[in-house]
Amino acid sequence: MKILIAVDGSKHTRKALDYLAKHRASLVDGHELVLVNVCSGIPPHAARHVSKDVLDSYYAEETGKVIEPVKLGLAERNISGYTIDVRHGNAAEEILKSANAAKADLIVMGTHGHGIFGRALMGSVATKVVAETDISVLLVQ
Repeated sequence: MKILIAVDGSKHTRKALDYLAKHRASLVDGHELVLVNVCSGIPPHAARHVSKDVLDSYYAEETGKVIEPVKLGLAERNISGYTIDVRHGNAAEEILKSANAAKADLIVMGTHGHGIFGRALMGSVATKVVAETDISVLLVQ
């Protein structure tokens, strides 16, 4: 099974990784793991005033702030053999694109668990992913 794990570096990502480690026999061992991190895109009207090197440097730095601690967390849990997909843009849209490109069988995400009223007022990456995919989604709260 191919499992896509959305990581943003938050405490919710750590909870999702803890859950995977706790259930490693069914969710990690023998499965193909793909970590996806989505960095917020720079608006096109601003990006056109910045060189490609500066943009690339910005995205690499922002992604590193998330991916490096996640890699350390996985190493502490003795989880290896994963691939990393780095994207920038709208988080929900890019997670969905990554899951489809990877032909994922399962998407794992940590969620803030704001409840129905919080989601209605603020929107939610997890809510959008669940609503717009045919792939099974495991939300860890």
